[in-house]
Amino acid sequence: MPYEIELLSLGENLYPVLEVAARKLNGVQGQFRYRLAESPHREGALAWTRTKYLTTDVWSFLQQQRQKFGGNRQFIIAFVNAPLDGTELGNLFGSHSAKEGIAVVTAHNSGQYVNEAARYCCYYMTRYATSFVKPSMRSHNDKARASCYFNRKVEKSQISLSLETGHICDQCRTLLDAPVPIAGDRTLSLQERKALNDMLQVVSGEYPYAIVMKGGGVKGLAFAAALVELEKYFSFNRHVGTSAGAIAAILLAANYKPMEIQSILWKKNFRDFLDARALALPFNLIVKSGLFPGEEFRLWIAGLLHEKIDKVAEIAMQDLNGALIYACRRGQGTLTFDSTGERKELPASFATRCSMSIPFFFMPMSEGGRSVYDGGIRNNFPLAKYLEGNPDKPFIALYLGKPDNRNRVPIGSELLDIVLEGEERTVVDKYRDSVVVIDTSPIGTIDFSMSDIEKDFLLKVGRAAALQFLFDRKVDGAPSAEAVSRAQQDADTARIVVSRIRRRGRRWLLFKLLMLVLTFFLIFWFHSLLWDRIASFLQGPT
Repeated sequence: MPYEIELLSLGENLYPVLEVAARKLNGVQGQFRYRLAESPHREGALAWTRTKYLTTDVWSFLQQQRQKFGGNRQFIIAFVNAPLDGTELGNLFGSHSAKEGIAVVTAHNSGQYVNEAARYCCYYMTRYATSFVKPSMRSHNDKARASCYFNRKVEKSQISLSLETGHICDQCRTLLDAPVPIAGDRTLSLQERKALNDMLQVVSGEYPYAIVMKGGGVKGLAFAAALVELEKYFSFNRHVGTSAGAIAAILLAANYKPMEIQSILWKKNFRDFLDARALALPFNLIVKSGLFPGEEFRLWIAGLLHEKIDKVAEIAMQDLNGALIYACRRGQGTLTFDSTGERKELPASFATRCSMSIPFFFMPMSEGGRSVYDGGIRNNFPLAKYLEGNPDKPFIALYLGKPDNRNRVPIGSELLDIVLEGEERTVVDKYRDSVVVIDTSPIGTIDFSMSDIEKDFLLKVGRAAALQFLFDRKVDGAPSAEAVSRAQQDADTARIVVSRIRRRGRRWLLFKLLMLVLTFFLIFWFHSLLWDRIASFLQGPT
């Protein structure tokens, strides 16, 4: 049975941060389940305000709460946002009465030592969960072991050492792993030891996340620049995507670095993927349900995979590291290609080509005798789909577009975006703290003829969005406000330039259309005039 640990906020509403912290730790293990206090328990706790909290008073209050509400509330960690004093020491960050299954943590002044409030809460949630298993564990004040979780942290700055390393010293490990428990202790099971290590990785920032990426055609170039910044703070072992997101996911899962992907996409002429002659387009669309075969794209992806993976045969999904991409087909809905699950034996280049079969633009592929279409038709932003099977897995998602849908792009691309996007903006709002929103307007999904200026713009907006995300999330070592501002200014300037180029291009296209219409009119007029003259000549004088 897992340890059920209640999180209770005293005197001030800290539940939004506690909810994020609980989701992080619950997402990586199941032996210690953190849950927010139920609504009836919150009212009296939030009303219990103090300018300074004493640990003895907190213990009394928590015991009273247990008696008042009853039920199974074996373990409680309370959080306050005011100074905290103990019986032996003042100015504490936290304390516990482990035998009674209670602990208290203060967030007061914690921002001086750690930027990310949820990570700070994770630290103490892990620390006191361990004490509930081993009440006999005592803090030590050994400077040589200052980074240990069980160091007393008399000097407050020492907390950053444990946050950075997630370290438990050898002496404390020996006590934790002791096969014969002291009275009141329990021996950690193998599952509990793994759970503890996984939680320590979350605290230290070393636990791998899932990266989930939206479809968006050529706009996916922006992912590369965003990933370059994100990899400085996060590692990923699950690469999830649809269409353009599938391309990035497959390359990441083949061990391409974000900077390598950025270089590859920058150099690539996307018009190479339009692999059909103009005269064949009407026939292809009517007979084969798409303008372009997309074979050039499939071969391109296959070649890139072989550059990273030493294998003579085709690179299969199962040869990749944690790739998960989506397509769809009639009757079955979502079609999953998973390197560790469904269709893992199929070629990765085929799976990627299936996922990016933009409706009517690329011919649908065939799998199992049925046509397969772009995954974006059902899961263009596949976060909700991914979380169905992985509800608690830590993730970061990359979303292309504005939540308010004010992107101004050519009508063809705009209509295509509407078809593919569905109701995904509600998902963005629900998980806003884990989603990087990248505004790529005015670039559209099928703008395959982008100039270098437009490609550079996509990289700038991708980078600016990632830096803003890191700053807002307050990760330790995050970019400064000045760095974020400079990146945003560069992106805004580039957007103005691209918008001007696009407006001039539209005016020039309009001019050419008008000239074409005028030419046809003049030809028709000259043709009519000429035939009138010929007819008059043939009729002779009247």
